[in-house]
Amino acid sequence: MQLILEESGQALSVQELDEFQERFDAQLPAAFRQFYLQHNGGDLSEDNGHNDLLLGGFTPIKYGIAPIETVYRDLTDSLPSLQGMIPFAYDYGGHSFLLSLKKEDYGKIYLYLMDEDELALVCECFDDFMAELTG
Repeated sequence: MQLILEESGQALSVQELDEFQERFDAQLPAAFRQFYLQHNGGDLSEDNGHNDLLLGGFTPIKYGIAPIETVYRDLTDSLPSLQGMIPFAYDYGGHSFLLSLKKEDYGKIYLYLMDEDELALVCECFDDFMAELTG
């Protein structure tokens, strides 16, 4: 199934994505880069139907009211332990899905549950995350 997104942010250039990547001093996973070059964030359309992850949408890079850079700064200012984890998406409850760029768990996807102050492993990689959504 093709993922349908609404209200995606302004398209990113390869240079803009490279500049974003440099902020984290780590290589972004190829599937993540490809996705963001095609879709710079966006809300999941109701046409996608139900998803088990309760994903509401993807946070844009650089553009929009609350791009990843702003969400990352806000999260890491209050929770330094989340440094090196990119808040790339959100669920219906406003919790952030995080892509780890840390050496010990590089590429894994977590859900940060704010109320419980808990990090829950969702998928081993971005490809698995997307397969869960489109499967």
